[in-house]
Amino acid sequence: MFTFNTVFSRAFQRLAKPSALLSIGMLAAGATLVADASAASFKCTAKSSASEKIVCQDPALSALDDRLAASWHRAKDTTIDPAALEAARTQQWLWRQHHCTDEACVKSWYDRRIVELDADYEQAKQARHDAFEASLTAQKLVPSAADAVRKMKDTPVAKTTTASTQ
Repeated sequence: MFTFNTVFSRAFQRLAKPSALLSIGMLAAGATLVADASAASFKCTAKSSASEKIVCQDPALSALDDRLAASWHRAKDTTIDPAALEAARTQQWLWRQHHCTDEACVKSWYDRRIVELDADYEQAKQARHDAFEASLTAQKLVPSAADAVRKMKDTPVAKTTTASTQ
């Protein structure tokens, strides 16, 4: 006579041993997922443009798309002129859509855009810092008060010039 534990134990042992057919099915499903890379900035569909299809089929280009998305968000969050950044994004995207029909062009475009956006981020970060320092100067704060404001804004005090170090 079988007890519940015996039946449960035997059923679990059968499930724990994968069949060859199940293994092959899982490998096929995994290969399908690898072949259809997804991109961060757009959905990979049958209606995608030629350049988007190239990105969707190449994991390295999809990774570049992820890097581009990260660079874009950093630049967007820091820019002083969001309208100009958005206009440049649209113009650059349209250029890629109309001109890139092979992997080399798409890769070159991604590499260039990432460098441009990273440079935009650095320039905006510096411009924001300069504007912040100018506002402190315009307020004519005593050096200790200016340093306190810098600390509140997480701006390094050591890299700034205060009246006490002039």
